[in-house]
Amino acid sequence: MLNPFRKIARITSVVTQADKRIKAEMTLLLILCIFVLMTLSWQDLAHNQLTGGIETESAAYLDDTLHKAGAAFLIARALNATISVMQSFTITPFLGELSLGEVLDPVNDLVERFSLVMLAVTVSIGIQQLLMEIGIAVDMTYIILPALILILVSLFSSTQMSKHRLRMLAYKLLLFVLLVRFAIPMTGLIGSQISASFLADKRDTAMESIEKSKEKISAITITEAAASPKDSLKQLKKDSQEIVGQIIKLITLFVFETILFPLLVLWGLIKLFGIILYSPLSIKTE
Repeated sequence: MLNPFRKIARITSVVTQADKRIKAEMTLLLILCIFVLMTLSWQDLAHNQLTGGIETESAAYLDDTLHKAGAAFLIARALNATISVMQSFTITPFLGELSLGEVLDPVNDLVERFSLVMLAVTVSIGIQQLLMEIGIAVDMTYIILPALILILVSLFSSTQMSKHRLRMLAYKLLLFVLLVRFAIPMTGLIGSQISASFLADKRDTAMESIEKSKEKISAITITEAAASPKDSLKQLKKDSQEIVGQIIKLITLFVFETILFPLLVLWGLIKLFGIILYSPLSIKTE
């Protein structure tokens, strides 16, 4: 029967040898990665067939969304002009005067706010396109290399605290690279699928409905309004309610698709990449 102290010593020796082997393998892997980064260009590493497909689909989605947002903005401005014309219509049904434009005043206020929202949406899409172009063009080798060197140095650090600090700094650099390089393309890729499945049809239907209501309003003439004021008011109220409902729907869809959803995806990517990068450090700490 082996002495308990010998058992402990043998187990300790086995663990030490395993740690040394893992350290040697990690060192070799890190040196290999550093050598590859120094040998190949960023274009060769970051722009392959997989990432190229993601970038192409994301760029097409952002362009299409920008086109739709611009079309909605133009519809809003055209509707605003139509309402301004209607505000000049004044009829005298029996007693007093009635301006048809007064019925459309609340709609006009909503349309003006809608045009501001659509302007913010187009700016948001433009910023996303710019960030994606920056993420594609900027060479991240000069950030990845220091991160790998920090991890390599941490393997030979004498204290646990210094190892933790070096690796935390390295993981933050790698997290920054992943977010800059993949956040916007992944947002566009996921957004294109969500839009095609749930949002595109509703958005197109709402825009068509607003366009039809605008045409109905613009078709009302002062002669028709004077001849049948009650019918004209009834039609205006009906079209106004339709426009209000569809504008609110468009605001909801565009704000979710271009502002809230990208922020949600960015938060999810930060959490996902953080779990992937920090899990080895957490296991080691535990």
